[in-house]
Amino acid sequence: MKLVSKLNDGRINAINLMFEIRVDEYLDIAKKILLNNEFQRRRVKSSPTLYSLLKDDLLKGCIIPPIVLAIGSDVEQAPANGAEADFIQQYAVNLLILDGLQRTHSMLELERELISRNDDVNLSTLNSVVLRIEVYVGMNRLSILYRMLTLNTGQTPMSLRQQVEILYLDYVKIPLGGIKLIREADESAVDQLATYNFKAMIDGFNSYLERNELPIDRYDLLESVKSLEKLSKESQDVNLFKDFAETYHQLVIRLNNMVGATLFTADSLEIQGQPFGVDVRRIFSKEQSIAGFGAAIAKLRDFDKIKSFADVRISIENLSVGDDPVAAISALLKRLELIRQNSKKIGNSQRLFFHHYYRELFNPDSDAYRNVEAASEAAYRKYESLML
Repeated sequence: MKLVSKLNDGRINAINLMFEIRVDEYLDIAKKILLNNEFQRRRVKSSPTLYSLLKDDLLKGCIIPPIVLAIGSDVEQAPANGAEADFIQQYAVNLLILDGLQRTHSMLELERELISRNDDVNLSTLNSVVLRIEVYVGMNRLSILYRMLTLNTGQTPMSLRQQVEILYLDYVKIPLGGIKLIREADESAVDQLATYNFKAMIDGFNSYLERNELPIDRYDLLESVKSLEKLSKESQDVNLFKDFAETYHQLVIRLNNMVGATLFTADSLEIQGQPFGVDVRRIFSKEQSIAGFGAAIAKLRDFDKIKSFADVRISIENLSVGDDPVAAISALLKRLELIRQNSKKIGNSQRLFFHHYYRELFNPDSDAYRNVEAASEAAYRKYESLML
């Protein structure tokens, strides 16, 4: 491995090292990266023809674009002049591939194929190919995500869900009163009462912070990362997220206890389409509901209708479903079916409905205050007036 240049990136306050490196040296490092780094996105299913061509090109000595790596700010020391290559080898397990993941997997596949065929001639040819790698040193997580977003603009970008997860990675490690948050890379499914999709909960939290129930998109996320501060790792935001998630989960538990294991079907609801959710867990674990809750609670706080999440938790304990809990949730599902039938942007419309549903449910000045069934009707009337 030979250092070619050493520059400072003033945008993200990190050192950029450019190396020339043999394929076999790089693959030794890449194997450590793929085994150890929690940031590393999963491989995207690629075109067999495209990456077959890349393998052939490598054996012909083709020069491929530089692969971009990063060492996070958890490695506090900087490489000493003249010792940069040793530094990279020492901290290989701390590296992350920012750009070039698919190329790396193609090289690893080609190496395995040649070894399995005992093709020592072509294996030697592959190993002797010289690559260029760039390594950013000293980047914090937000800087890493910023570089990922700006570098991966081709046909196989990181999913939006994983971008959001990286931005909020600290939050998945917080003990949340029995709640389990499921990440994209996890093998688990959201199939239990206390499990939620991590991005769905983050989406709701972002709706709370932004006072807006609409989903995070790639441009919003990039703008958030550009600030390198907003919605970041400050302890008060971490605690606020915990408060948000635990309060929402308390609501789901309360509704589930009130309604029980009732399953809602198209026949029981007398609707044509499939219900928004067949039980309380499935209804209220969706992003539309969590985002609507976040935006609604934030608005109620802005209007001084509630003081804190503690006020919301008191209201949750005092919710009423009348004499027929099943009818209360059925009313909600029937309104959601009407929205599905008549909206051009169903997901956003559902978020708007849930926003007003929770505002009616937790606003002390509302006629539907703490009344699960009445809140559905009041929210739908508000939704209809906004759609006219």
